Amino acid sequence: MDNDNEVTVITGVPNYPSGNIFEGYGIFKRNRELYNGIQVIRLPLIPRGSGTKFRLVLNYLSYFISCLIYTFYIVLFKKKYDVVFVHHTSPVLIAFHPILIKFFRNSKLILWDLDMWPDTLVAMGIIKSKYLIKNLEALMKWLYKKYDYILVGSKSFEEIALKRIGNSNVSYFPNWAENTFTDNVHSKECEKLNFKFPEEFKIMYAGNIGDAQDFENIFKAMQLLKDKPINWLFVGDGRKRKWLEKQIEEHNMTHRVEFYGSFDVSYMPYFFKRADVMFFSLKNEEIFTKTVPAKLQSYMASRKAVVGMISGEGNSLIKSSNCGYSVESGDYKSFARVIEDLSKMVPSEIETFGENGFNYYQEHYSLNKRKAQLRLLMENI
Repeated sequence: MDNDNEVTVITGVPNYPSGNIFEGYGIFKRNRELYNGIQVIRLPLIPRGSGTKFRLVLNYLSYFISCLIYTFYIVLFKKKYDVVFVHHTSPVLIAFHPILIKFFRNSKLILWDLDMWPDTLVAMGIIKSKYLIKNLEALMKWLYKKYDYILVGSKSFEEIALKRIGNSNVSYFPNWAENTFTDNVHSKECEKLNFKFPEEFKIMYAGNIGDAQDFENIFKAMQLLKDKPINWLFVGDGRKRKWLEKQIEEHNMTHRVEFYGSFDVSYMPYFFKRADVMFFSLKNEEIFTKTVPAKLQSYMASRKAVVGMISGEGNSLIKSSNCGYSVESGDYKSFARVIEDLSKMVPSEIETFGENGFNYYQEHYSLNKRKAQLRLLMENI
């Protein structure tokens, strides 16, 4: 936080991705904190649980109601905020409350849209009704026009946003990595961990183990490589983890796979150091070709070589930065082939990919660049 700005963060009680409220937190526990001079207010919600549709609906609606109540509290009793900045991943419900603040207190609104609705819902097969899709598109167009400025997380999203808002108040604003990745310093708590890591080639995935990440094709690649000296390490959790663990056990591949669970971002350098290469993937859907997962910036900032099974912008980014290899979404055979190629390289060759990625990250995605961009926007909005 800069000394001349007062920042308040409104969010929910942490429960993602495990589905359970994090240890040390609760509905009435640690709901107000001071973090590096920033006031953090955590509103109550019903946790995601196992991630069933019913629990997700409860999770989304409970936070929507909590946030609506708190919004009226802000409008009636709190001082005016000059700018309300909305970080939209999913769902889009969180983008409606600030409109009330703008109406009553004349605050400026900025939406950072990282999950393009309804396109993502269509890609995931969550909605199929053309009538519903049409109405959601109209709703998003209305919502965009209520905001003073729209930021998007990938260059491909700009065209969609410009069509919706009808003016030039749209800018590319990509993700960056936390300093913990660029500094490559892990939490002291990591010293208490007692994990064992394989000696032979290690490829790691860190993040949400969910539907969008196309673990069906990842597993097919793993099967092709099961007799090779290649080990798969997973840091994270999500709805597809149990499915993946079951497949690995049924196909007698447990000796080549390790699951470490979810950890705070401060632990990530500890895990990343143990990997030779990092990987990620997204399903073969049009909306995902326009998406660049935030984990790619974290991988690059950590000087790690990257393998991506992704089409579109993410694929092009890996190639233009020369930070590793990328294949098209769903092409698990090519995915397996380039991983095997990497496993045969000498360490210095792999390290060169990592350095290329880090240099590209510093030039295009660093935190300082994003801070300067956001400061300029807020001063001129």
